[in-house]
Formats: sequence, structure tokens, C-alpha cells
Amino acid sequence: MYLWGVVVIVSVSLRRLWLALTPFLPRCAFRRLTGLPCPTCGSTHAAIALLHGRVLAALAANPLITILGLGFAAGGIIAPVWALARGPVPVLSGKLPVWVRVLAVTVILVNWAYLVLTIGPW
Repeated sequence: MYLWGVVVIVSVSLRRLWLALTPFLPRCAFRRLTGLPCPTCGSTHAAIALLHGRVLAALAANPLITILGLGFAAGGIIAPVWALARGPVPVLSGKLPVWVRVLAVTVILVNWAYLVLTIGPW
């Protein structure tokens, strides 16, 4: 649980490095081949916007990735506090219920539809 917090702190601390490396990231291969955005298109733009503190711009770039990123960062703050309070470690037992898996696939497809409509084909 503490490791999660360390990863978030290190990631935020390396903000300048992440921003310096973004011009060297490869373009989306799926988009180059099909002309359509992939389900994760806009992730780099969302991450850059989050690193600059522009949450609305990040949401516009890719809502799902932004929410997951913010959730990861929040978890990195909450998990060590939870561990210090000696809270029980959450455990997923077995396979996720069907409704959870259907919801996850639906959220991914809705996010992808948003990207196709907002980014559009080339």
C-alpha cells in the first residue's frame, strides 16, 4: 500500500522529465493504419494536461484515461493513510461478476465512441 503512494509521488516529482519526453513518443499505430482513433487515443494529451493541472482539458482529450489517472493519484494518497490506520487490505475474490465486466466493456466502448466523434477520422 505504501508503494502505491511512492509511485504517485515519484511520478509527480518527475513531471519535468515526462513533459520533456512527450515529443519523442510514437504516434498511434492504430490511427495510422485505420484513420480512426484507438480507445486510448488522447491519453498522452490527457496526461500532459493533468501534469499542467488542466483537468477539463484532460477530460476533453480522453475522459476515461483522465478519470483512471485521477483515481490512481487519489489512491496513492489514500492507500498509505489507509495502511497507517490499519484498515483491511481489499481483496478481489475470484472472477468479477458479469454485470461489472459488462459495465467495464460498455464504459470503454462509450469512451471510444466519444473519441471517434470528437477526434474523428483523419
